[in-house]
Amino acid sequence: MPGPPGARPTKAPMPVDVGTARQLWWGVVGFGVVQLIASIIGALPQRHTFAREVFDQAREKDPQVTIAAAELMVAMVYVVVVLIGLGVAALALVIVHQFARGKLWARTVLTALGAWVVVVGIGALFAIGAVDGTASLVAGGASIVQSVLGVGAIYLSHRPESTAYFQISRR
Repeated sequence: MPGPPGARPTKAPMPVDVGTARQLWWGVVGFGVVQLIASIIGALPQRHTFAREVFDQAREKDPQVTIAAAELMVAMVYVVVVLIGLGVAALALVIVHQFARGKLWARTVLTALGAWVVVVGIGALFAIGAVDGTASLVAGGASIVQSVLGVGAIYLSHRPESTAYFQISRR
């Protein structure tokens, strides 16, 4: 029932589907962090190979470069990748929070990101035979679980009650 003229519309209660989708998005972000950590752990044994490649390339331009400097550069790249990944996860949680508040733009962003997660998860599903270690298996499994959770979250966030919630919040 509308209030008096000029009054702000009251905030609609969050539908159960949106609440469940929010929890699924939390799972997507959580498994993304698991995938990030597993991928870094899986890449650690190859850091000397990466350092040797960096050393060989850098040596052509600067003969003063040492293998220790190349190994330091590779270690810094690993740290930067982890920090960027955690930053993306934090940003995703902010978007999920806005999603739960009924922001249509957040639903749109999460739908697009969820579609990407699904594509990556399908790729991981087909690449599971090429796994060469526990960390790679964990990263691939996390990607597959992410895609399943993402599909569920997208589906729930586009159901009729959910769509009505986002339309009411748009006003």
